[in-house]
Amino acid sequence: MEEEEFFRLLTPQSIVQIEERIAEEKAIKKAEKQAHEEGEEEELAAHEEEEPKPNPKYEAGKKLPLSLKDLFPVEYTSKPLEDFDDFYEAQKTFVVVGKDMTIYRFSATNACYLLSPFNTARRGALYVLVHPLFSALIIITIIVNCAFMAMTEQPFDWIEYVFTGVYTLEALIKITARGFIINNFTYLRDPWNWLDFAVISLAYITMGVDLGNLSALRTFRVLRALKTVAVIPGLKTIVGALLEAVRRLRDVMILTVFMLSIFALVGMQLYMGTLRQKCATFTNFTYDNTTEGNETLMTYEEAWLEWAMDKDHWYKKEGSDEYLICGKGSGAGSCPPEYICINNTDTNPNSGFTHFDNFGTALLCTFRLMTQDYWENLYQITLRAEGPYHCLYFIIVILLGSFYLVNLILAIVAMSYDETQKQDQADADEEEEERKIQQTIHDGLREDYHEYLEEKLSQAKSQSETSLSDHDNADKISLRSNKPDENGQFLSVTKKGSIHGSRLEIQKKSHDEELCHHHGSKHVDPRDMMVLKNLLAHAEGHRNSRHSVVSDFLPFEEEEKPLKDRLYDRFCSWTCCPCYQKFQEIVSIIILDAFVDLFITICILVNTAFMAADQHPKSPELTEVLTYGNYVFTGIFAAEAFLKLIALSPVYYFKDGWNCFDFFIVTLSFVEMALDGVSGLSVLRSFRLLRVFKLARSWQTLNMLIRIVAGTMGALGNLIFVLAIVVFIFAVMGQQLFRDGYIREYGDDMPRWSFIDFLHSFMIIFRVLCGEWIESMWSCTNSNGPACVPFFLLTYVIGNLVVLNLFLALLLNSFGAESLSGGEAEEDKEPNKLSEAIGRFKRFGRWVKVKVIVCLKVKMKAKPKPTDRSPSTPRLNGKETIPDGGQTYSNGTVIEMQAKSEDDDEHSVPGDVEVEDNHSPDKSTTIVLEDEKKMEDNTQPNSSASPRESLSSNSHHSLSDDDTKLSLTKVNADGEPEINEVKVTYANYPDDCFCKVCRRKCPCCIRFENTSWGKRAWKIRCLAYALVEHKYFETFIITMILASSVALAIEDVYLDERPTLKQILEITDKFFTAIFIVEMFIKWTAFGYKKYFTDAWCWLDFVIVGISIMMLVFEIIGMDKVSAIKAMRTLRALRPLRAVSRWEGMRVVVNALIKAIPSIANVMMVCLIFWLIFGIVGVQFFAGKFFKCVDADGNKLSPNITANRTECEAKGYEWINSKVNFDNVLMAYLALFQVATYKGWIDVMNDAIDSKNIDEQPEREDNVYMYLYFVFFIIFGSFFTLNLFIGVIIENFNQQKKKAGGSLEMFMTDDQKKYYMAMKRMSSKSPQKSIPRPSNIIMGWIFDAVTNQKFDIGIMIIIMLNMLTMALEHYKQSDMFTTILDQINMTFIIIFTIECVLKLIGLRHYYFKFPWNIFDFIVVVLSIVGVALSDVMDQFLVSPTLLRVVRVFRVGRVLRLVKSAKGIRTLLFSLAVSLPALFNIALLLFLVMFIYATFGMSFFMHVKHQYGIDDCFNFETFFRSMIYLFQMCTSAGWDSALAGITNEVDCIEETTELPDGTMQYRDCGNYQAGVLFLTSYLIISFLVVVNMYIAVILENFSQATEDVQQGLTSDEFDLFYEKWEKFDPEATKFIALSQLSDFVDYLEEPLRLPKPNHFMLVKLDIPICEDDKVYCRDILDALTKNFLGTSDTPGEIDVNEVDKDKEKIEYNVASSTLLRQKEHYAARIIQKAWRRYRNERGNTSPPPYDMVISKESDMVTSKESDMATSKDSKETATTVHEDTSSTKSVKSDASNKQIAGSSVDVHIEIPESEITEETAMLSPENRTVELRADSDVVA
Repeated sequence: MEEEEFFRLLTPQSIVQIEERIAEEKAIKKAEKQAHEEGEEEELAAHEEEEPKPNPKYEAGKKLPLSLKDLFPVEYTSKPLEDFDDFYEAQKTFVVVGKDMTIYRFSATNACYLLSPFNTARRGALYVLVHPLFSALIIITIIVNCAFMAMTEQPFDWIEYVFTGVYTLEALIKITARGFIINNFTYLRDPWNWLDFAVISLAYITMGVDLGNLSALRTFRVLRALKTVAVIPGLKTIVGALLEAVRRLRDVMILTVFMLSIFALVGMQLYMGTLRQKCATFTNFTYDNTTEGNETLMTYEEAWLEWAMDKDHWYKKEGSDEYLICGKGSGAGSCPPEYICINNTDTNPNSGFTHFDNFGTALLCTFRLMTQDYWENLYQITLRAEGPYHCLYFIIVILLGSFYLVNLILAIVAMSYDETQKQDQADADEEEEERKIQQTIHDGLREDYHEYLEEKLSQAKSQSETSLSDHDNADKISLRSNKPDENGQFLSVTKKGSIHGSRLEIQKKSHDEELCHHHGSKHVDPRDMMVLKNLLAHAEGHRNSRHSVVSDFLPFEEEEKPLKDRLYDRFCSWTCCPCYQKFQEIVSIIILDAFVDLFITICILVNTAFMAADQHPKSPELTEVLTYGNYVFTGIFAAEAFLKLIALSPVYYFKDGWNCFDFFIVTLSFVEMALDGVSGLSVLRSFRLLRVFKLARSWQTLNMLIRIVAGTMGALGNLIFVLAIVVFIFAVMGQQLFRDGYIREYGDDMPRWSFIDFLHSFMIIFRVLCGEWIESMWSCTNSNGPACVPFFLLTYVIGNLVVLNLFLALLLNSFGAESLSGGEAEEDKEPNKLSEAIGRFKRFGRWVKVKVIVCLKVKMKAKPKPTDRSPSTPRLNGKETIPDGGQTYSNGTVIEMQAKSEDDDEHSVPGDVEVEDNHSPDKSTTIVLEDEKKMEDNTQPNSSASPRESLSSNSHHSLSDDDTKLSLTKVNADGEPEINEVKVTYANYPDDCFCKVCRRKCPCCIRFENTSWGKRAWKIRCLAYALVEHKYFETFIITMILASSVALAIEDVYLDERPTLKQILEITDKFFTAIFIVEMFIKWTAFGYKKYFTDAWCWLDFVIVGISIMMLVFEIIGMDKVSAIKAMRTLRALRPLRAVSRWEGMRVVVNALIKAIPSIANVMMVCLIFWLIFGIVGVQFFAGKFFKCVDADGNKLSPNITANRTECEAKGYEWINSKVNFDNVLMAYLALFQVATYKGWIDVMNDAIDSKNIDEQPEREDNVYMYLYFVFFIIFGSFFTLNLFIGVIIENFNQQKKKAGGSLEMFMTDDQKKYYMAMKRMSSKSPQKSIPRPSNIIMGWIFDAVTNQKFDIGIMIIIMLNMLTMALEHYKQSDMFTTILDQINMTFIIIFTIECVLKLIGLRHYYFKFPWNIFDFIVVVLSIVGVALSDVMDQFLVSPTLLRVVRVFRVGRVLRLVKSAKGIRTLLFSLAVSLPALFNIALLLFLVMFIYATFGMSFFMHVKHQYGIDDCFNFETFFRSMIYLFQMCTSAGWDSALAGITNEVDCIEETTELPDGTMQYRDCGNYQAGVLFLTSYLIISFLVVVNMYIAVILENFSQATEDVQQGLTSDEFDLFYEKWEKFDPEATKFIALSQLSDFVDYLEEPLRLPKPNHFMLVKLDIPICEDDKVYCRDILDALTKNFLGTSDTPGEIDVNEVDKDKEKIEYNVASSTLLRQKEHYAARIIQKAWRRYRNERGNTSPPPYDMVISKESDMVTSKESDMATSKDSKETATTVHEDTSSTKSVKSDASNKQIAGSSVDVHIEIPESEITEETAMLSPENRTVELRADSDVVA
């Protein structure tokens, strides 16, 4: 039998076969359709067969699967083959496999109606298209083209035509090979080709026709860069993840736009026109009331208005071009003296871009708030104009918009990345499986091959020459192995590469091909050998290069090593003479010792410190020290590397990555020393810094993070490539679109951030990626008009929200996997030498301690009298111990006995044994065995003395030898403690007065307890205990804490003006101190010291109270004016912290935080190390170069005026340094922190790129490539390290959750968990009684109308229209426009009033049952009142328009009705789930802000108003401090605040009292305090607390999506019951069986069963109650199980709690849908049998009693009945019959004399031949049916 090939060439015959198959398929479909129309509807099953899908392994563009690579004949490459994917069997397609084994799929129809698949031209095009070089050529062209596009001026004019030509040629080849558009797999069916086609067409159009403005479209040529994606395989997954993310972002985008619109509308109503308020001067204003010439006389008002509107008379902010904004409300910004606040001017801030005057700009402002870009500016000017209470608007927008929505986008991107990642992982696993299968086959072949080799080697050599020449001509060569394999088959190999034989069946099964084998010829040709050899080499995954025929025939093991390896072994193993080997051993003992490692680590740290000591200005001594230090360390590290090289020999030395790294750095250090004098090579010095990374060897976290960074590099490579493409495309587009506009607008005065050339464009786009888009957009819009807005928004959304979030998602993904698996595995692999060295020190210390203790004890008890030895002294191994002391054995073991109290929490050294004494519960003896010889071995298992082994005696303790053997096992105290569940019982009385040690040592304690004083003291303690445990005690203390916190908040800058208040505060302060002291004493009395001081929260209380006591003492002494003591006063600000321990929600968050502290601290350290490297490099680059020469106004002079420092000082100018600079490492840290948070970073970068040499005047953009330093820093120092914070916190969150996971869920499978969750949700719901329809006809109609869903949707549309009209409002609209809007608004109010009235009539008093209706009612009433009293309302309450905005929230209702809004529902659902946790975190944030606000007030209350500190934003009052700190918790504007509070020049140094008695306070800042204050606040709030917010949102969002994807949310159950009301208006919980089909069809997805659903209902087996009713919970239960796919109720789950509802309603199950179906089916069988019987017999009487109708033979046979007959015809008798016979027969059991109307008991087994689709759904055991059929049914 001829074998069937898997790969077959495409021939005309193949195409004929395909056409036949297509015709066949059409015929089948037609027949099916006819059958469908004629056949019974009911008989058709509800569900169709699953559609066949293409095999993903054979997808176009993928590589050929491994299992097929070996079977693929080489000569078939680049030739058309028949399609091997079964899916395309009946489609006209063929495949081509390229040289790189990539699969290409083409249409087998004629291309462009002309070229058949066999046409030579098309064949040629195919060959070119699938060749790897073709795509390589295209990629190179694209890259070159991109390089040319990035150039500002094109070097040659003709170059564009060359590129167009190449692309045209590419398109022509593709069209020739594929066809144009009609069929599948043609040119334009691939979306990537649309891009090409459009670009090429445009190129030709623009050549011929000058399209003017349209030529900007040619800019889109840049999109060609995206073509690289289509060609490089790894990129496709990343781009796939991106596109998937963009698809999923649809819902978030809708939600975002919706929420932003609402915020924008609210903003418009509140702030329209308010940002136009300016300060105008009135000093020089004069009113001239004379008329000159014929001019008309101006009134005073007109003259003032003209004066006030002149911009020259407005007040400008210091050092900026912006005008100061002022407000007239309380707390709003005031004008300077001699200025007055005017409104309605014609300009808005920021060149007129920032305002709420119309909907568009308001939307832009809210989007800016959401993205937190320069939002502090908007926040500050709005609060200046309107007053501080308006910060509420911003808090809501930031919390909901910025924190929530932006992080949702992150969550979605992370999830879609996660899924693509999982998909890739699955593919990889599959490939691995295939590889294993290949391996097994290969091993089998290898055995045969060896046997064969031994026989034939000599023969092969002689014939080798001839065989090589014949090799290509041979058609088919077969080889038969001499020995049959396990199944007795022989292995045969054909030249084409397909292997037959049992071993290959594993693979071949997948193709469902028959395997047969050839019996090849007896003669074996060596050519077969080569084929087999190649085959084996291939199976191993590498093709053998044949250098010589002979080497080809060498057996596997004996293959020679390549020359390179042999040389390497020869020269690098260094094993020459024995004496050298001895030397090597000695060196290795020294250099590989743990102490050397410790020494090297210390050297690395010291070396780092040396490098960090670099600074400007630097004294000669320091320079010298640093230089010599560098030489010394270079020497040490070189020696280490050299000695290790000797000890390990190069072969092993270079196998370790760290050693290579060391060697590389040492080499570089020497190179750098050699090239010391050469300028421009100072960069080499920075490489020394890499030594810091050597710490990773012994520092686990750093090691892990470096591994994470390295691990993500692979995936990151692709992502960075995509990022680069995105940046490149936007940069080139920006440059080509906007460059001319910039040149026109700005000329020589070009802004630093512009699209003038590629580097600047790149930097603008990079800045947008960092989240700063608004300022660049303003300058762009100034020069190019509004086209910039969509460009920047698109760049932001794609670049920042999608690509950068993918970056973060990737990091989080690898973080989770790494930190769990990586850490432990690494430790097992190789012992940590550093910890070993430290361990040695510890052990030495312990040894010394034990020796000292033993000596002391021996000395103290030196003279014991032998006679005094009591018999109870323990004897050990026959030697007496020294009483209460220790005994030394000859072998050095020390036994020490000490009485030890149970409460002692001392940790004993390794080797402790606790021996418990049963009889005295409060005492136990500890025996410490220290064995020096075994001390290093701490690995023996824990042992605890069992009660049997414990040493029992009432008063004394005795140890016998046997006991010792039993209980003195060595114990490992370093192990993890076991955690036991403990039942907690709370005692109602305090602990004993004296600790147990005291009682034991000193009997007088017990005596004291028994005296009357002792008893009295005990009573007092019991009282105190009762008091502390009382529930109102804590409440009182909390009230006091809050009151004292409020008192702290009142102490503001105005306190001196209110002497009474000041006195009251001083008194209350003492009062609070007294109360807290009393509280502390009471707690001491109640709990005792030990318990009090072992609780961390009590310690906190103690410290805070202690500070208060010290303050009191100092005040009494009169030292309270000393500044140090004053600083201590500020520590009272920590008082609110005491509230944490007493507030459950906050304590949970704080505890979670405290547990995260170690990992956060670790990440902080790693951040500091990363940053240290950048800092040191920064110091080397920029130290001393930020100085500049400025004039009296502080403006920087150009280098033409002063070239350097000497000229500057000679001309009388000032030579100053920038506030933030790189003069030393600490300053560098601050500068880098500003860059990493993107605040104040622009100034730092400007200084850097302007810098020249030290003491030279900087010149603009002289050093422009320094931008790259900052770009690298932002990528590694900000994207990476700051995102690690989020990673750590989320990781910590998940671990906490795992620990807290419920015990119940541990014992459930996943399916059960889903079912259980669904049940839990279901049990909380039950059907509501629907509102009764009124009996009155008209009211009934109204009721029907308002309860209809369409009515609701209509109202929603009107609300949307109302929103639209509100959005049309704008500032200074014409009177006519206002009138029209008012009229429209009146119409809306009337419509809503009518809606309200109709609902009131229709629903009557039930209207107020629904919260939404109450909300509507209030809005309507207020709207009417608002219209009536619009003037009054405006003045006193809120503007009535705001109420209309509120109505927009009603849109939330419609989300439930819209099916497609499921995604949005999920988002809101996840928000609802997160709210409690977010509330706790917000509380914590508030607490942190509160504490920092009080600190800020005490330190910076009187700071001069400068930089970021002004009259509205300062630390003068508590409320202003809070407002300012809220702004900075997003890191916004902290750089200007820092400049303000650290300002130490041009200010009052000392506080003095003026002659008039007022105080003039010191208004200088404090540099150290300011930096510490702000950086610590930012780290706590911005990096930790706000990231916890992100963690919670990510966590809950993934939880909510999981719920929606897997289980059913409570939303679904709500909808179920909503629909139920329509069918069961009385809420009886039952509906008729006849309604069931309609009901389940009427439901919403996912519970819905669309019609026809009859058989699904049968399959669900829903119980039917009496009167043919169905119970609601049964239906819901069945639908839930159906949706979850859990057909059987999980047995372990206790459904009692779920079915509480059933207990209330007793109902009897009469049948079920499945049983009912069986009955119907049986009746039908009986009818058919009865008809046949009647036709045969021709009479109508029923068959005789003992007749059985047999289907098979159609013969009527008589048989004894084995079924009981029903005695009473009315009675139902259902009997169970088990038929053992295999005959499939219908046994009818009926009485001969039965008359119509009486009952027949029937037992039916459905014959196999009768099994139809409907019965196939029943399980086999259910096919036996027993029932009672009335004989009128039979009739």
